[in-house]
Amino acid sequence: MVCWLILLVIMNVAVMEPQEEYCRITAPNILLVIADDLGWADIGFSHKPDGFVSDKGIPETPHLDRTAEEGLVLDNLYTQAACTPTRGSLMTGKYAFRLGQLFTSSVMGPQEKESSSHKFLSKELAERGYKVHGVGKWHLGHREKRYRPTERGFDSFYGLYKGMGTHYTHHHVSHPWLGETWGRHFGDHDFHYDYRNGSESVLTETEDDEGVHSTELFTKAAVSRIKEHDKTSPLFLYVAYTAPHSPLEPDESIVAKRNNHIIDVERRRYAAMVTQMDDGFGEILSALEERSMKENTVIIFVSDHGAALVKSCWDYVGGSNKPYRDGKFTFFEGGIKSAAFIWAPWLNDGVKGTHSKALAHVVDIHSLVLSLSGCMTNLVDNKINNEDGSMSLIRALKGDHSGRDTILHNLVSTPLPLNKLTKYCSPTTPQPGNYGVIRYHNYKLFYGDLVMWCHSDLLTEPCPDLVFVSGRAAMLFDLEIDPYERVNIAASNIDVVEKLAAMILEYSKDAPSQWVV
Repeated sequence: MVCWLILLVIMNVAVMEPQEEYCRITAPNILLVIADDLGWADIGFSHKPDGFVSDKGIPETPHLDRTAEEGLVLDNLYTQAACTPTRGSLMTGKYAFRLGQLFTSSVMGPQEKESSSHKFLSKELAERGYKVHGVGKWHLGHREKRYRPTERGFDSFYGLYKGMGTHYTHHHVSHPWLGETWGRHFGDHDFHYDYRNGSESVLTETEDDEGVHSTELFTKAAVSRIKEHDKTSPLFLYVAYTAPHSPLEPDESIVAKRNNHIIDVERRRYAAMVTQMDDGFGEILSALEERSMKENTVIIFVSDHGAALVKSCWDYVGGSNKPYRDGKFTFFEGGIKSAAFIWAPWLNDGVKGTHSKALAHVVDIHSLVLSLSGCMTNLVDNKINNEDGSMSLIRALKGDHSGRDTILHNLVSTPLPLNKLTKYCSPTTPQPGNYGVIRYHNYKLFYGDLVMWCHSDLLTEPCPDLVFVSGRAAMLFDLEIDPYERVNIAASNIDVVEKLAAMILEYSKDAPSQWVV
């Protein structure tokens, strides 16, 4: 009788679009995989339409490439320029400045307090009946229990709370010049298995797996969650690898056997970390297939931002964002343009295996996941209450690549305290003042106190000559004709600068601290 009812349901929705038919039957499982510091030129699928060939050699990633080529590659998905702001925006659907994550990580205390009241995606999904499991890197608050994953909606979490750790001994890595000031927060063991026991969170620290590479451990944990999953409920599996983030500690057996096309030894060691992540992704896919879950799973892959490029910086391990400019911690394209794709079993032939040019931001992943989890029959018109998200990714999956027209890339509305993470590679990095970065259609504007910002030791090359408009420095690029941000056209487009600057100032009214004008 049940089988006939299912058949009748399928017959009744046969004229609907594939996604609508699919959602009428069941809410999908969702697998969200995040790579850590993966550069644009560090994976094969991201740049094939442009014919770009990395002079450094592209790591072997057959499982990710194959899945991307069977899904929809996102050529214009943007993130924030650092780990925590990207994760915060993804989890809340809000731009990072609204969360108090103006410029950097939430390892330090105040940002945690700013964002503690915001409801996380994991909590939303748990309330919709999902089993929610997290594996890998958290980096969204840990000092108090209420900031930790199992208090944010996760049924279980296995991994590290902080931003980076040694891959074999699983100890947090100290920033070289922060040791004296923040030493009590660095160098400790940071590997945890937390789970829900009824209404209580059980927090445990594990040292049983010391000596095993973190990528291997995260893969095993993800596979275990799939094998143990009760299929009467949908699954949200959040896999946040710490690869290929520093420190450069690859599996030496992969270095010896793989990526032999890469001549540079350092690059090959970096590539091994990317390849090991890809191997893990392949194991996760196999686990889904073995349990007949893949045909009911949407897969989202994203890098949290571009690779770190400055060799003198503690975060550099050999990544590449070519052909784009600069990298991690900057808001040039190389720092915020993410290698990303979406795979879904119901993609039609006009979408499957294509690249979307739709402009999108990581907050739109929040919108997408909430839409899919609700199994909505009108995904284009439905509005998600997440403030900054859009329907751009939902439309792209249906073949509409119009995208969003605006992204606020960053807003620093007040100088940050000198004792916070305002200096990155060395204590001499200038403190950032007030500035904003916004994208509007093909234009991208940097506006504000850019003189100090442009002298940061995070930049691999000098900024183009600054133009001053209304007393503030401006850099304006037309990314349609200048995607690599070489020519500042602010002087000849004052009207565009003024329009986009007004948009930044309007956003600043909602900032935790007002823009100083």
